[in-house]
Amino acid sequence: MTPFPFSKSPVTELSQTPPYYVSNFGFWTGVSDYKEAGIQFLSEFATECALKNNALILEVGSGLGGSLVYWKDHFHPKKLSAINLSGEQSNFAKELFHEMEMVVDPFLEGSWETMKSLPTNSYDYIFSVDAAYHFKHTKEFYIEAYRLLKPGGKFVFNTFNFEKENKFHLHFILHLFLIPPNEIKTNEISIKTLEGIGFTIEKNLDWTIPVIHGFIQNSKKMNFSLRSFSSLLNATTKSLGLSYRYFVAMKPH
Repeated sequence: MTPFPFSKSPVTELSQTPPYYVSNFGFWTGVSDYKEAGIQFLSEFATECALKNNALILEVGSGLGGSLVYWKDHFHPKKLSAINLSGEQSNFAKELFHEMEMVVDPFLEGSWETMKSLPTNSYDYIFSVDAAYHFKHTKEFYIEAYRLLKPGGKFVFNTFNFEKENKFHLHFILHLFLIPPNEIKTNEISIKTLEGIGFTIEKNLDWTIPVIHGFIQNSKKMNFSLRSFSSLLNATTKSLGLSYRYFVAMKPH
């Protein structure tokens, strides 16, 4: 089994806070327990992009579904939609939505490319929480996000960036984390790509310390599998010069 959070299976090795089952690294400022860090990540993710009540939200890579439950409870969206790969996580999420009497429509099972079946200008927010860096053809993903957003809508996601142009032959290591190496760019190239599509960059925040370093530091209290995973993550981010960033890209009016 690939260690969390790069697993397609439900998370059983980390403590969760029902019904907010999450699949993220956690946001560790002021907390040291994953139950709190995982939820705090969702709070920071929504607060930094000024998520408004009564919004139309699409989450791409919805994982266990807990993020949608959290945003429903705290931000009262008008509509929730989701895309996620078929398998154990999607099955878990559908059961969770049923138990919570939630309507997630549509819930599409497949890769991000299933976005192409959705109508233009149909969402206020498109979210991708710890998922976009797993995607192939990320520029095309960004283009689809732009198409689906209403004018003034926001595309909000996390990704890894090279701190500077990296020509080492160690990129293959990223395959261990289910990350397509050729899709990881520098922060400057990511910004240029998004702006070239038409987005206005509203926020571009370096979350490496509160998220990645926080996860690595606090994994010392986790089980052996996760401690081993965090050691590999630490070595990889340092050797490749990776930062972990939070983007808010707005489609202009």
